Amino acid sequence: MLFSQVVAQEDIKDYLRLSDRQGRLPHALLFLGPTGFGTLAMANALAQYIMCQDKTSEDACGQCNHCRKASRFIHPDIHYTYPTIGSKMTSGDSLPEWRKFLAGGPYQDVQDWYRNLDGENKQGNITKSECDRILKILGLKTYEGSHKILIIWMAEFLGAQGNRLLKILEEPPENTLFILLAESQEAILNTILSRCQIIPFKPIPDHELASFLREENQLDGDTSTQIAFLANGNVNAAKSLLVHANQKIADLWLDWLRLAYKGAGLEINTWIDQYSKLNRELQKTFMHYGLHFLREMLLFHLDASHRIHLLEKEKVALTKMSELLDYGSIEGMIELMEENIFHIERNINSRILLLDSSIRMHYLLHNQRAGLKAMLSSS
Repeated sequence: MLFSQVVAQEDIKDYLRLSDRQGRLPHALLFLGPTGFGTLAMANALAQYIMCQDKTSEDACGQCNHCRKASRFIHPDIHYTYPTIGSKMTSGDSLPEWRKFLAGGPYQDVQDWYRNLDGENKQGNITKSECDRILKILGLKTYEGSHKILIIWMAEFLGAQGNRLLKILEEPPENTLFILLAESQEAILNTILSRCQIIPFKPIPDHELASFLREENQLDGDTSTQIAFLANGNVNAAKSLLVHANQKIADLWLDWLRLAYKGAGLEINTWIDQYSKLNRELQKTFMHYGLHFLREMLLFHLDASHRIHLLEKEKVALTKMSELLDYGSIEGMIELMEENIFHIERNINSRILLLDSSIRMHYLLHNQRAGLKAMLSSS
């Protein structure tokens, strides 16, 4: 992958290129942030840049033998470690699946990876056997390149096994580079963190994400802009929204609010049937859209309508709803959506979740927070 193919994150690209030119690139880097912000994309680009035989100050050439192998994820001196399913599995055991996964794009998340392994509802791990494999690989000489590079994706899955790598992280073999990628700094051992230079990745700005979506998918301006607003700087989230654009999430959301306001039990039950057919990621997308809509409504209440990021049809609905709701009720609805996302990520029954949420939403839409509090305290 080339640096030019990584969406945004120009400050990080500049730092990595300059450090490499000056021979001051740290031997252990930790890219911190969701994969959708570009951590894996940047790791792939850096690995190819380091290996390239004819690179410029800006990028790898993309044409030399090293670049061709790196771009196909078959370079013998670029190694990957990632979560696998099974107590004794190593990354080498699922290398064909991993290459297929990478070929699908470097912005996918761990749930996408599990789906490639047919293990969506299972928990992955970086095992003791994998740590032993790492030590063995890094103890060998390079095959073709000037360096040996290990990319550890989702490094938080190392857990206590990470202790086995402390010595080699502290004193790596010559010309060995570690690139750790993680979404949660708190889940990584402090002894590992102290041996890495941490580089935090920021959300991709809306305008750059919208531009990327327009160029890659030939979208019109309105669609790419709306998806960028909803994706919160995350390319993977944007692609998920794009895939499911025909599901009309906005219409589904507005229908739910209308039915919850009416308190129409039978109609709500029919609506829940429709919602329950969505997969887990799309259920989360629905809740994230609701969060976005409600936060825009708060801006409207704060007389900041010029900053609202909604399409015209959605603005009309928001304006009408804002006449009915006070600030406290909107905050309560935001808290409800955040709770729902938390529960969906933990595989709660979607029908039970939405039935409870519909009742709570009914109270909030009628500004009856006292009634909602009484209902919750009695349950």
